[in-house]
Amino acid sequence: MRATRPTLAAAALGSLLLATACTTQFGPPQAAGPGPVGLETFGSCDDLLAHLKAEAAERVTAWGLDGWAGWPMPFAVEDSAGGAETTAAGGADGSSHSGTNNQVEGVDEADVVKTNGEVIVTSVSGRVRVVDVATAEVLATVDVPGLEEGSAELLLDGDRLVVLATQWYGYGPHGTGSERTSIVRVDLADPADPQVVGTTRVEGTYSSARLIDGTVRLVLTSAPAGLVFSYPEDGSMAAEADALEANRRVVEESTIDDWLPHRQPVDAAGTGGTPELLLDCTAIGTPSEVSGFSTVSVVTLPVDGDATPSSAAGVLAAGGTVYASTERVVVATSPWWSWSSDGGSDASTSHTDLHTFDISDPDATRYVASGRVDGWLLDQFSIDEADGVVRVATTLTPPSSGDPTSSSLVILREDGDDLAEVGRVDGLGLTEQIYAVRYLGPDLAAVVTFRQTDPLYLLDTSDPAHPVAVGELKIPGYSAYLHPLGDDLLLGVGQDATDDGRTTGLQVSLFDVSDVTAPERVGQLGWPDTGSAAEWDHRAFLLWDGRVYLPAETYDWDAEDLDAKGPRVGLVTVDVADGTITEGPRVDTTGQGDPWAGGVIRVLVAGEDLWAVGWTDLFRFDLTTLEGGPVAVL
Repeated sequence: MRATRPTLAAAALGSLLLATACTTQFGPPQAAGPGPVGLETFGSCDDLLAHLKAEAAERVTAWGLDGWAGWPMPFAVEDSAGGAETTAAGGADGSSHSGTNNQVEGVDEADVVKTNGEVIVTSVSGRVRVVDVATAEVLATVDVPGLEEGSAELLLDGDRLVVLATQWYGYGPHGTGSERTSIVRVDLADPADPQVVGTTRVEGTYSSARLIDGTVRLVLTSAPAGLVFSYPEDGSMAAEADALEANRRVVEESTIDDWLPHRQPVDAAGTGGTPELLLDCTAIGTPSEVSGFSTVSVVTLPVDGDATPSSAAGVLAAGGTVYASTERVVVATSPWWSWSSDGGSDASTSHTDLHTFDISDPDATRYVASGRVDGWLLDQFSIDEADGVVRVATTLTPPSSGDPTSSSLVILREDGDDLAEVGRVDGLGLTEQIYAVRYLGPDLAAVVTFRQTDPLYLLDTSDPAHPVAVGELKIPGYSAYLHPLGDDLLLGVGQDATDDGRTTGLQVSLFDVSDVTAPERVGQLGWPDTGSAAEWDHRAFLLWDGRVYLPAETYDWDAEDLDAKGPRVGLVTVDVADGTITEGPRVDTTGQGDPWAGGVIRVLVAGEDLWAVGWTDLFRFDLTTLEGGPVAVL
């Protein structure tokens, strides 16, 4: 199914919906309150099943379990330590090709495009395409069953490709469906003849994945797929009573296979083998306060294997934001609300649960600890981890509640199976919410909040027990993505705004943070009525050899000629040199029939060329002159 490019507003909405779709929660939002989250583990599947049945029996209704029918899903954005420039942001290391703009150095993030310098692999338009860098020819299409109706992200290590595809599987008796994730390992030794080495299908929704030193860490969220509940046949109390009785029987007669996710090998003909549990029952932690009945799984997968996971660990909770360092995966659930004891909305108790997993062993994943903080997270950049210390930036009140908002930076430390709070800074951006976070090494954090102006806060976290806000800069507009340029400069990508907070267009700012007590904006560029995918997806940002490339979409709202009103899509560029920024050339990729079809979602460098991945087309431009155009249909 070929995709068409939406408008700016639709693109923003689409990104929110995709983020929401990745955070499916089975069960009500967790009870609120900061602090450790007690975890229990079980010695056998029988013990775990007894626990699940007991908790479900208290919550089952005539419409199934709380959350199975009608509960809204929490919002969290996906898919951070250090802030060092990666290959994607460099070129100075002698690389002949860029990589994904990763949050953490040495931790490669899955994306819709990857390159090893010889081929470019994409997963847009419902197909996995292999493109030759030398000729721009589409060499092959990798067959991933069901992908045309789903989505996929990629990881590439040399000529070893991993495709992570999410597919929607039909509808059950009450309009419910299920998502499954296919793990497909592909050998690209001969790019013109890709060989599928192995395929494993898993029950659950793909959240995010990382590749670290030849090992893939895949995060999934799986609702119980084997429970089929009844609904009242009509509006009578008798029908409601009958449905409740039937649903109590469903819980009582359930087996462990009904509750936990399974994996299934798939052969070359597409035939599935015998399903088996994805996780060992003893590798699953359960919070002392019920957090729903979904399973968040962190799966270990050798990139040179046959797509068979080598281990997995999990926790009964709702999945959401995923962060990874080289030692830890942190999974956070960031609802925009919690619920008071009488079932009503209570925005003052919104919170985030965080779960850490040890991935220091390349062959295993081990659950470590859980904790809770007030507020909700913006995205993965809100989290940082090093040596068992987790920093997290939160906004304390959902903006939809109408109550005054503020934000905090909280520092937690692993203590047994608890993530215990050791220090915090409160009161950031009163009446505002967080728009961007970047951790600049182990001792400094940058936080942007916005409502009418853009306070850029610098926080000293060198003493985890006593973090302190040391610097603040207020300017119109906001930065939605922050990118460090060495130790003293910080680049911000976001929106300019009027004094009353109305956004006016894309803005790139350069901040001098050499004096953490007095940050300054030393450069500013703007493009009216323009937005960039880099504002909500850091993987769309590319810094290469001193030039920033940003996908951009401009709509000329002020044109007098009705025929002249319309979108202009492509790239804007910014040259960075000697502590200054200047506007570079603009690249236009506007389509002739459907102008949005030329919209760019990713930018990369391979060979002597700049490549832009669109919704349906691949573009190639000379890296020096930026001359070029579309070369392949994706």
